[in-house]
Amino acid sequence: MGNLRWLAGNSRKQEKFAQCIADGMSQSDAYRAAYDAGGMKDTSIYCNASKLMSDAKVVQRVDELKAVLVDKALWTREDSVRALKRTVS
Repeated sequence: MGNLRWLAGNSRKQEKFAQCIADGMSQSDAYRAAYDAGGMKDTSIYCNASKLMSDAKVVQRVDELKAVLVDKALWTREDSVRALKRTVS
């Protein structure tokens, strides 16, 4: 599912939250980064972040983003090995 199609049914804040989760942030930190949580209590942030992660669409988007990151990381490692081999040879 492409980013634009996903955004059609979800908010930019949900997309930002999903991106932060995919990048390895905790749910609470991702919520703080995506939403205006300055005056919120930690328990409220935790609850709201947990609710977002119980939304199947958000979880699906996180999984999609993680898959893209894994593919990029694998290519980067492969490229590094190739470059190292060229240097040593």
